Amino acid sequence: MKKHSFIILMLAGILSATSCQSGDWDVPEGLATQPPYGNNTLVAGKTATIAQLQSQYASTISSSSYKKIEDDLWLRCVVTGNDLGGNIYKQITVQDETGGIIIGINGSDQGALMPVGQRLLVSLKDLYIGGYGEQAQIGGRYNGGIGRMELTEWQKHVRLIMDGTKEAEDFGSMKVDTVDFDATKSMAEQSGKVVRLKGVTISGTGTQTIAPDDGSVSPIGGCINRTISGGNAGNKCLLRTSTYADFHGLPLPSGAVDFYGVATWYRGDWQILVRTESDLTWVK
Repeated sequence: MKKHSFIILMLAGILSATSCQSGDWDVPEGLATQPPYGNNTLVAGKTATIAQLQSQYASTISSSSYKKIEDDLWLRCVVTGNDLGGNIYKQITVQDETGGIIIGINGSDQGALMPVGQRLLVSLKDLYIGGYGEQAQIGGRYNGGIGRMELTEWQKHVRLIMDGTKEAEDFGSMKVDTVDFDATKSMAEQSGKVVRLKGVTISGTGTQTIAPDDGSVSPIGGCINRTISGGNAGNKCLLRTSTYADFHGLPLPSGAVDFYGVATWYRGDWQILVRTESDLTWVK
């Protein structure tokens, strides 16, 4: 089971102070609206939607290249996936009402700092956007392609938006509902979104657990790919799970099931990333 660092535990304790205070202990002034992470001085300018970014940089993404964002653009988005379950590594997935995208960050324990549902204001200027296996990603340069930005860089470009602030009002009633997976949709239409797989079967060789780490299946990039078929899975859909995921040892279901995950795209294949065990509706 993954262990969080002492710093993260200490931060969680600070953030829970409102429910634990007693006697003469008071919540530090401004903590509720000025979180101790990110850049609290950021003020948004011209907003870009995820759909607009996917369109503007479509050729860069589809060619698995990268480009520096030079326009003073801002993204308002909501965290939909993080590393809390050990299956999404040094990335977060975010959505707005127009689409989803991956943000690569070279830092761990992001789930404790940016939980699912956390609203973010992101300054895009001087960050990089590109395609990793044709999957749209915001991050930094790595080995001639798109990769993760350094954590210090990310903290300069992100502001956590808290309830009761003017910035929260600017988000309005943004909704990022889960959608049913549709294998016929393009990468830009569906990748990065939280999706529901319905009536599908999951198969594969080796030990019949989700992502065996006993050598019965050779991992690809530290992950095991399982074929998803039937239901709304389409013809090229995989369940991709890290052998370090908290739930990697759970048994595969024997029949048709429903479950949730983040839809990602890699060179012609849909790859579904389960975030935590709670996405697996067959687990009792």
